[in-house]
Amino acid sequence: MAESFDIAIGRCESVSDDEVVVELDTAMVSRLVPGHPWHRSGTSKLKLAINLCSALRPPQAGRETFLNRDAIMKNPSGRFDLLGDGQYSAVRLKALAANTDPQPPMPTTKSSWTERAPRRRSSRG
Repeated sequence: MAESFDIAIGRCESVSDDEVVVELDTAMVSRLVPGHPWHRSGTSKLKLAINLCSALRPPQAGRETFLNRDAIMKNPSGRFDLLGDGQYSAVRLKALAANTDPQPPMPTTKSSWTERAPRRRSSRG
C-alpha cells in the first residue's frame, strides 16, 4: 500500500477547534475553478474541516497549510470564497489532489567501470 503524503495549498489565515481558513495559492484556485483567470495568490479563501489537515504538519496561522492527500481523495466538501469578498459557496475538495498520484522512481542503468570512456590524462610536466 502506498504511503499517504501531504499537499500544500496556501497560507493559513486562521485555525479554530474544528475549522481552518486558508488563503489559497493560485495553482489551487485553478484546480477548483479551471480556466478562471487569476491575478494574485491569497485572494481566494477556503474554509475546511481541521481533520483534513496533515497530522505531521498541523495548521498554524501565518504558515503554509498542508492537507492529507488520502483525506482529500474521499472528496469532502469545503466552503470557497473565490473573490475574497466573504461570499462562500460549497465546493468539493478532491480537485485539490488532481495530478498528485505518486510516481514510482524510474529505474536507471549504470554502466560498469569497464564500459566507461577512458579519462584523458593531462600532460602537465
